Amino acid sequence: MQEQWEASYPGLLGKFAKWVMYAGGRTPEQGSYSALYAALSNEVVEKGWNGYYLSDPATPGKETAQACDANLATALWELSERMVSSRLGTGALEKWSS
Repeated sequence: MQEQWEASYPGLLGKFAKWVMYAGGRTPEQGSYSALYAALSNEVVEKGWNGYYLSDPATPGKETAQACDANLATALWELSERMVSSRLGTGALEKWSS
């Protein structure tokens, strides 16, 4: 993602943003650690962390306030249904059972 800053903001601003992201962010290798841990660690199964967001290896992340907002979730679901229906027709959707 750091590389995209320079492409998105040509010139000095893009170079500066890329530098800031590299200085404060993670390398691609470091960024892959949590995904590799989740895929390969027995601890994930033992602790029932299937489907969890891991901010670092062995560290479940915290949801943001937006992620916990039921109104936003409903709005996103309804928008997604409208978008799918407009592209694929209403027959493309099936109701989920509770």
